[in-house]
Order: sequence, then structure tokens, then C-alpha cells
Amino acid sequence: MAEEHEKGQEIGAANPARPGHATMNTIATHLGVSRATVSHVLNGRSAEQRIRPETQSRVLDVARELGYRPNALARSVRSGKSRMIGYLVSDPRYEPYWNTIIGALDEAEQEGFTLKVLSVTPGTFAERIRQCMELRLGGLIVRINQDKSTLFAEANRVGIPVVTVDESVPQSFGVRVNAADALGCREAVSHLVELGHRRIGFISSGFGRQPLEIVPTREGLFLQEMATRGLDVPDGCVTRETMLVYGRRAKAGHDTATGLAATDALLEHPAGRPTAIFCWRDEAALVAIQACHRRGLRVPGDISVVGFSDISAAWLCDPPLTTCQSPWEEMGRTAVRQLVNAVEGEFDPSPREILIPSGLVVRQSSGPAPT
Repeated sequence: MAEEHEKGQEIGAANPARPGHATMNTIATHLGVSRATVSHVLNGRSAEQRIRPETQSRVLDVARELGYRPNALARSVRSGKSRMIGYLVSDPRYEPYWNTIIGALDEAEQEGFTLKVLSVTPGTFAERIRQCMELRLGGLIVRINQDKSTLFAEANRVGIPVVTVDESVPQSFGVRVNAADALGCREAVSHLVELGHRRIGFISSGFGRQPLEIVPTREGLFLQEMATRGLDVPDGCVTRETMLVYGRRAKAGHDTATGLAATDALLEHPAGRPTAIFCWRDEAALVAIQACHRRGLRVPGDISVVGFSDISAAWLCDPPLTTCQSPWEEMGRTAVRQLVNAVEGEFDPSPREILIPSGLVVRQSSGPAPT
């Protein structure tokens, strides 16, 4: 038994290490037991090695006293599983993506993991994949707008679990963590209908769209909610603008001209302007408010505007924006929890999706429909 290696030295012996610099060897020397005994206790193997409870307590007390910190690198080499989680993101400067990272950082810290964020561009993607494989990551969170098949193949080959966040397209590998946009759309449309709105326009993205049964876009969900309530959406009441988040325009974050044009198209609709505009993203809603103000329209007196995401500017604008609140931080936390479970349990590469509820934050940009 490991117990037989004890030398009988009392805890009162001289402290051989500065706090925070203790090793298993210094703890063993301090207690007069073998390093193996210390290792078994600190690595949770006391029961299988039949180490007496009083010895376990002494080891744990001295480890705390000396400020022992486990060597994560050595442990990962022995186990083949690192306590480092990688996070690949196309544009970490974009606020919702950064908020997701904040949630992941918070959860990783609580779980005793390290989060390494790697920014990805089309030109650096292959290098980032190589880095992730060489780092022997315990898991990988991915938020990129690129074909991920090569990444999935490499992760599967070396046994790294992958979680994608904010990924609407079904993936062939790992877990997807998404916001339940359908809940937000339902609450937003219900809110406007309860305020008496019947002519509701929608500003959609300029991104490629797929059938609702494949990818539940916010545009499709809006149309579905309107149809459920028996409300007509005339041709031209869904307009599109282009959000530019990546590349040289990243700092601007938004192509204002297309947002203004999309709003103008609604305000000039042949059947009359809508009494409310629902936007696929907060940035589009902020531009829509700007377009309304340019025409002398009061928000919400003449027209209501609702956004989606709840970025910080949503409550700073005039008027503060009613918007669907996407659970960005919770998505990051959930992604980390999934990877921690995979590291500490069995790795299952089969694809599945986890939806985090979204909700509506009512502010001053929405009000009763004008009579």
C-alpha cells in the first residue's frame, strides 16, 4: 500500500517552500510521506490506493498551507487531455461575438480551464487548425463563417470535441449551441400586435437564405409568426440590407447606406408605410430609426421600431431600442460546459443542437399603433 511509504514526520516540520511554489515533492518531504501518496491524494485516487482518511486530510491541509498548484501541462501530457479550450472566432471585435467569449471565459475560469482565443481570417484558417491540433486542446469552440469540414476532420482524427456557437446550418460533427430565435421573434411580433400594429415591415439581412425547415432565419420566423396570426405581409414589406462585419469594413460594422435604402423602401411602400418595423439585427434597427428621424417621423409616435440582439447601443440610442435579447454570454458558458463534460467523460462526436432561450426587452422605441 502507498501508506507503507510514510516516514512518520510531523506537520510541524520547517516549511520547505514559499507559498504558491510547492510541489508534490515538497509536500511529501514536509509530511514525511512518499511522493506517490501525495500524488494519489491530490489526484483523487486515495480510495483505490487505500490511503487512510487522516493521511488524506494531512496532505490536503499542507497542500493548502503551501499554496500547491497542480501542473496542468504535466497532467495533460500524462492524460493526453489538456485543460485548455481553444476558441476560433472570425471577428472577436464584434460585440455579440465578444460577449460570447466573455461568457466562455467566465465559465472556463470556474471550471479550472484556460481559454485561448484565436482570431481567424480566410488566409489564416489552415494555420489556426494546425495550431489547435499542436496545442493538444481539451476542446474547441468555433464561431466562423467558413467551411469547417477540414477542421471537423482533423478534430475527429485526434479526438478533440468541438462546439460551434451561433451556427444556424446543421453540422456533421459535434454540438451546436444557438439562441432560440423563434422565441424572440414570437415575443416581438406578439408585442407589436398587442400594441395594435397590423402593418409590420421587416428589414432582413443580405445574406444567402435557405428554406425555413433547413435554416430558421429570422426573416422566415417573422413571416411564420405573421401567418400564424392571420396577418398579411404584402410584397415589398420585407426589405434587405447588408451587414458588413468582416474585412476592411469591420470597424464600421455596418453598411449604413443599404440600411437607409431598406428603410426608405418600407416608408415609401405603395400600400402605405407600415406602422412598425422589425429588424433582423440591432444595427439595422438603429439605422431605421435614423431614417425615420430624417423624414420627420416620431419613434414610436408615428412608427415603432424593434431590433434583435440587444447590443450596448440599443439602450443608449434615442429612443432606447425595444429588442430581442440574444443570450450571448450564456451561449459561451454552455459551450464550455459541453466541452468540460467531454474532457472529463466520453467523447461523442455525433451532431446535436442546444438552444438557449431568447426574450424581448421592451424599451421606448415601440408604442401603440398610430390611429
